[in-house]
Amino acid sequence: MTPLAPWDVPQMSLARLLGAYLSDAKYESLRVLRTPAFSIPILAMPILFYTVFGALLNGRGGPALANQMFVGWTVYGVMGPGLFGFGILVAVERNMGLATFKRALPMPTGSYLAAKLMMAYVFAIVVMAMLVTAALTLGDITLDSLRLLRISAVMSLGVIPACAVGLFIGSWAPASSASAFANIVYLAMAFLSGLFFPLSGILEKIRPIWPTYHLAQLARASAGLPNDGSIGGHVAFLVVTSATLILLAARRLARAG
Repeated sequence: MTPLAPWDVPQMSLARLLGAYLSDAKYESLRVLRTPAFSIPILAMPILFYTVFGALLNGRGGPALANQMFVGWTVYGVMGPGLFGFGILVAVERNMGLATFKRALPMPTGSYLAAKLMMAYVFAIVVMAMLVTAALTLGDITLDSLRLLRISAVMSLGVIPACAVGLFIGSWAPASSASAFANIVYLAMAFLSGLFFPLSGILEKIRPIWPTYHLAQLARASAGLPNDGSIGGHVAFLVVTSATLILLAARRLARAG
């Protein structure tokens, strides 16, 4: 048989292309949902921690503290799907050779990563909805609907830096240690960026190295809460950091699979 030249290969229509992307995203989300090792930490832990530490145990702190804690736990919640969905799953699939196998399939370019990104967005939306519901029913927050929508919009952008960090971990870490690396980075970004309590000394000075710090400041600014730095500076840091990590991960995946 004479192989077809690249320009003779029939192109997918836009409808089929979108259908392929949505199908991959659907089954990627179902796969993660049916895997308790991933779905339980991603969905259950943020709402459990916020209910106990953010709403019940901080009942005497007043609305100001309740608002700050709510923002902190939303940042914590939306980082999980991207960090673990990429950090662990990509490492495991690399170890199994699945990432290399998928590159040989007649699937749209970018579908592999786009499916994981959309999966992270779906889980982040669910986490955000649960946190808002818990805050309105159990918490002492004074944020109106418009401010909650603004925080949700900022959190939707925060999924991208989380995915970039997770992709970097998944592309470099071995499958046997990817979970440990992801958990260490997750906890470090949560507690060393001042999401839940003020820091002092050297820890306070190095807060800006963490993407969660900048995401939290953007969320606080959108809600009219006290915040540090400029919006442009926070956005620039998140964009540059995400782009750098994605490029480094892409080079690694292209060379090592």
